[in-house]
Amino acid sequence: LERRGVPARELKASVERVAAALANTLADERGRWLLGPRKEATTELRLRTAARATYIIDRSFRDDSGAVWVVDWKTSYREGGDLEGFLANEQARYAPQLERYAAALGARNLGLYFPALARWREWQKK
Repeated sequence: LERRGVPARELKASVERVAAALANTLADERGRWLLGPRKEATTELRLRTAARATYIIDRSFRDDSGAVWVVDWKTSYREGGDLEGFLANEQARYAPQLERYAAALGARNLGLYFPALARWREWQKK
């Protein structure tokens, strides 16, 4: 984290947040499913399209049914109420980005995973 530019005064809190997010992911059934061994799994896949757009896809894979997934990890924290409203807003906010990734990769299934919250949103490409 220090090499990534996190100021020294924020290192302890940042390390705690990262450790908590990782623990949440590993304790969460969906988190383990996302990280598990998958056909054609990639992490941080860099794609360049014919239109000269460059995308970096957090996670993509083919599930047991043969469906291709595009998953984006969001480190957002939510304090306070209306968690479902927050997640719906985040899905609406990031859907266009994931739709572009899916089009470039030929995927139909899209998902956002929030490791700090151990929450998941999924939908199919329009």
